[in-house]
Amino acid sequence: MKKTRIHKPMILSISAVLALATGLACTTGEKAAQDSTTTAFRYREVYLPEGMGESARKSGLNTLEFDWGLWGHNLAKVLPEDFSSSVYAKINGNTSKKQFCFSSNRLYEYIEEYIDSKFDDNEYARFAILPNDNDIVCLCEKCVIAGNSHGNASPAVNKLVRRLANRFPNHSFFTSDYRTTSVAPTDTMPSNTGVLLSAMSFPLSSVQSPEEYRFIDKINQWTPTTPRVVIWDYINNFDDYFTPFPIFSAMQRRLKIYRDNNATGIFLNGSGADLSSMSDIKTLVLAEMTANPDIDWRTVLQEKATELYPVAGKTIADFMIAQEEMVENSGAVLPLYEGVETALNTYLPEKEFILFHDKLKQLLPSTEGAEKEALQNLIAELSLTRLEINRINGTPENSNELIADLQSLIAKNVKAYNESGWTLESYINDYNFLLKDYKDTNKKNKLKGARLIPLTALDPQYTDVTILTDRVLGIPSNYHSGLLITSPESFTQIAVPNKPGTKKIKVWMAYNPAYRIFLPEYVSLTTADGKKLGSAAPKYPENDSGHASVEFDVPSNATGTFTLTFHKNPETHSLAIEEIQAF
Repeated sequence: MKKTRIHKPMILSISAVLALATGLACTTGEKAAQDSTTTAFRYREVYLPEGMGESARKSGLNTLEFDWGLWGHNLAKVLPEDFSSSVYAKINGNTSKKQFCFSSNRLYEYIEEYIDSKFDDNEYARFAILPNDNDIVCLCEKCVIAGNSHGNASPAVNKLVRRLANRFPNHSFFTSDYRTTSVAPTDTMPSNTGVLLSAMSFPLSSVQSPEEYRFIDKINQWTPTTPRVVIWDYINNFDDYFTPFPIFSAMQRRLKIYRDNNATGIFLNGSGADLSSMSDIKTLVLAEMTANPDIDWRTVLQEKATELYPVAGKTIADFMIAQEEMVENSGAVLPLYEGVETALNTYLPEKEFILFHDKLKQLLPSTEGAEKEALQNLIAELSLTRLEINRINGTPENSNELIADLQSLIAKNVKAYNESGWTLESYINDYNFLLKDYKDTNKKNKLKGARLIPLTALDPQYTDVTILTDRVLGIPSNYHSGLLITSPESFTQIAVPNKPGTKKIKVWMAYNPAYRIFLPEYVSLTTADGKKLGSAAPKYPENDSGHASVEFDVPSNATGTFTLTFHKNPETHSLAIEEIQAF
């Protein structure tokens, strides 16, 4: 499959990292850092492996584990074993354990007791006071009096934040601009309060966009009354941590906007503790950029790359700059959830990347110590990108060395390559499955490059049926492969040419419930005049392969075009077709 066609049914939001965080921080014994008074932003965090722990402190950065006493949608963690049900939301007189009542005195007391038991009076920490990640709003009498209404929990949440801030003047308390708490307060909040404001609605680009003005308006809704406005922004493609992702040009523009509109903090949401390409260099450059958005990032990049990679640093910096220039020249929006094909069309120059990867391999024997180890990891990470390019181009033959490089990371306990937690092991297994099918069928498949005709409507974004005859299966665990069909219609039909000598038609489909990709109830094959040649229900994949298939015998006297009909389950009507083959 050469096109990225299975689209993730998920929208990146502030919850992406909130859900990953443990909820309880400040567990290392390290005291939380007070807000800086010497940098452009008082709070600065780069959520990458090198932006965590002691490494972050050396770069002057804040961290979740050091600086937060409560983080994320984790308010339940302050509750004792035997707690009162009065902490829960009430809707139409009924209690909902899925959400909190932020007017509950017992909830306030539990938070108070938690802080008193965990933190000294002279110790400073930050606390996120956030509703559970849903749209439920408490409408009890107290919350309604506070100002709550359907879809808006901001009044009661802000009231609780204010109460806690007054009780604990040495700590800071934050709400979020997210889902039911997106209405800024009209009255001035205490000096030790703040908001986490997601920049998801602000497209990641180095050029101006209409959304930019709307996001500035959003910032300006909070800054008059809220002393700490921490912008939550994004610095990774969360579907692929390994493909190089250019961020400096776009982020510098954004940081200047945030600073000039009086935001006081910045949280740059990256891969967290998971390995991602060039994260060591990116952390150092972004640390300086968040301290001073006016820096010449190219000069800083070249300096930091050479410090970390004395032999390979210039090669790495030159390629990173080439990526940045590709984005600047095109004005493209950087995608936060996409596959390598989108990268090739947006921020990854294919020929330059392949030369870059090969050059790093050539330089490796000249390196030693920490640089050698870091360069080995980088080369292995980039092997996933090379494998995807081979798959996209329909040329996966020479992939064994790339797979071996990627396999080397597993031995170093590297597991996930994206935010969803899909593992390198699953990717490699999928790729080996793809390779075996390619070797077994490439010379025999009569539908290679054949033109298929959709007979029913396809999704507007997914109309390229050439991916179904490109000789290569998809990667279900990587989901950016296959022809996605989400229409609730009961069936989908595709016309398939009857190639001379065809004795069998085989259809491959992906199965990945995590991405809401399901199998049809059954598939049928008919001739153009309606004669039924067979029907079959796809077998669920064995050994978690993610691939399912059906086969049909074709009689020698069959004439004319065939019609494949995918009969969909009305409950789970989304499906992804990977490949159609004829033998």
